[in-house]
Amino acid sequence: MNRAIKFIAVLLAALVLLVVIAAALLPRFIDPNQFRGDITQTIYDQSGLKVNINGDIGWSIFPWVGLSLSDVAVEGKHNSKLAKLGSADVSVKVIPLLSKRIEMQTLELKGLELTLVKNKSGIGNWEVSAPVTTKQQPATTSEPADTTTDTKSTESSTSASAIKLNIASVNVSDLLISYDDQQAGQKYIIDNASLTTGAIRSQQPFDFHLKAHVEMPDLALNTSIMGNMTFNLEAGTYRLEKLNISASPDTAKAETVSIVGNLLYQQEPMLVQGNLGVNAFNAANLAKQIKLQLPPMADPKALTKVAFDSHFNTNGQSLNAEKLTFQLDDFSLNGNFKMSSIERGDMKFAFKGNHLNVDKYLPPATSSEPVASENSPNNNDRETTNQTQSSPPKEHPLIPEAMLRGLNLDGSLTLESLTVAKLLFEKPSVGIKAANGKQEVNIGSAFYQGTIDLTSTLDVRKAGNPKMAANGNLKGISLHALAKPLPDLKPVEGDVNTTMKLNTHGQYASTLTKNLNGDIAFQIDKGAFTEANFDKMVCETVAFVRKKELQTKDWGSITHFTDLSGTFVIANGVAKNKNLIAALANMNLKGDGYVNLVDRKMDYHIGLNIRGEESPGTDPACQINKDYVNVTWPVRCHGALDAPKCGVDTKRIGDVISSVASNKLQQKIEEKVQGPVKDLLKGLFK
Repeated sequence: MNRAIKFIAVLLAALVLLVVIAAALLPRFIDPNQFRGDITQTIYDQSGLKVNINGDIGWSIFPWVGLSLSDVAVEGKHNSKLAKLGSADVSVKVIPLLSKRIEMQTLELKGLELTLVKNKSGIGNWEVSAPVTTKQQPATTSEPADTTTDTKSTESSTSASAIKLNIASVNVSDLLISYDDQQAGQKYIIDNASLTTGAIRSQQPFDFHLKAHVEMPDLALNTSIMGNMTFNLEAGTYRLEKLNISASPDTAKAETVSIVGNLLYQQEPMLVQGNLGVNAFNAANLAKQIKLQLPPMADPKALTKVAFDSHFNTNGQSLNAEKLTFQLDDFSLNGNFKMSSIERGDMKFAFKGNHLNVDKYLPPATSSEPVASENSPNNNDRETTNQTQSSPPKEHPLIPEAMLRGLNLDGSLTLESLTVAKLLFEKPSVGIKAANGKQEVNIGSAFYQGTIDLTSTLDVRKAGNPKMAANGNLKGISLHALAKPLPDLKPVEGDVNTTMKLNTHGQYASTLTKNLNGDIAFQIDKGAFTEANFDKMVCETVAFVRKKELQTKDWGSITHFTDLSGTFVIANGVAKNKNLIAALANMNLKGDGYVNLVDRKMDYHIGLNIRGEESPGTDPACQINKDYVNVTWPVRCHGALDAPKCGVDTKRIGDVISSVASNKLQQKIEEKVQGPVKDLLKGLFK
């Protein structure tokens, strides 16, 4: 028995030895190059690609299954050049394959060139198909075979024993990919590309580095992707650490944009989490290097520092970015963003920022008007040019209805300060809610010693006719402080309190103005007209009636008032007012008229009424007596909104003269009539 066992053992050992010797010696006696024709024919039969192996084919069987190729060319459609390979070497250890472990030596690929061309008909040279054969197809049964069991068993086997990788390294060099889109007239090239890695093993981190030079229309970039990767095929997890994706223009002192971070991807249940950001870079310099023309900006240092950072996680159905940070020059913004349902687009966000000056990114203000030169057009040409320039530009829809109709969000934004058009908003806050085609925006801010509280709504449920409304309150805003950024307000001082209720509808600016309705009520306390002396205006009017000339030259330019209030009722873009009142130092002021926002014109009447027998001035030409007490002296402002003309209201001055004459007649009658007759006449002239 022992002899039999020994005999079998010796026999098996001899067989193993013979297999090893055969595997080692077989490649020496069988030259794979003699099978070139069979290999290229098989590839052609299966894919339609014509492959020419011009270099040597090397192979090994044991202990490594290895293959090496060199000087390989592939032809595409119409015998075009499709691919070229300098050399490739790959070898896999035999014994570990029995236990589903792939152990490889260094995988090397050198000199791979892919030439992809899409012709003017939109057909690519890679679009080839296998030749049609007349081989008889095997007979099929009437019912398809049930592969459910096999599939399930295969999946179960795969999941129970996943393949394990053990690759010494990967080295791909001299990779070239060109894509010529003749239909679009554009060409893209990726050259000098390479990929190197460390030892690739399951659950063990390894470094990788991919770099390439990319050329596209009007732009050339140097790109790089590097980092550290760890994977677990059995658990289906992949982790990227120290990820750095960078790109820079192919120019001297190039500006580099780098995306950095760490990522974790899990297959079951799906999970992606980590942090991604963009390192600080000079966006203005980058735009210049890639020949991107930016609009002129007031601040020459604008866009010199841009950075971004995020921490997030998603399961494919929801997204949670619990930390977001954005840096723009000296402005920083941070907050969070959530999507409870990516499919529905539900969004929530809350952001806080420091000081944002929008004016830095707007075009610089022009300080002077263009001066006419000797080559300026003549008067006729200038008139034609002005007519051309004054023609209204083509209008475009202002409200993106389709986008707004699908919004479902709830968010807030607060800043330390905001500067827009030289106006400073302190501690501004914005709250936004949108759902089912309706949006609501709440705005609050401290504003020049006062406050702003504004609520606006937008309804885009009806296509082509969005509806807007705004309700707001302005309290205690100092016109004196506000006049610093808005010099046009210098003529008026005081504290403004305003309430407004406005609504309109439409898609174009002109339509929105024509459909504007609502009312605006205002009151200015403890104010003054700093550039208008109403005493002078009244005195000029009195002197006009008396046919006298004023002797006073220095009247000053200030008229104080204790109260100024009124209400503008807006109907179809025209704001009308009938109750403007003001209590001045020596007189009362009343006003009425309209401001046409559609035509940009106004016509407003101001009446000045001297209280009692007080005189507005000391000039003899306008000294009044009791005949002129309680007479309203008219002033009119009319014309274009940007340049109104103000002066004595000659249309209403006749009524004033008639009123004065009536008073004088009544006085003479009273002097001659006594007793009951006098009382009767007094009643008639009241």
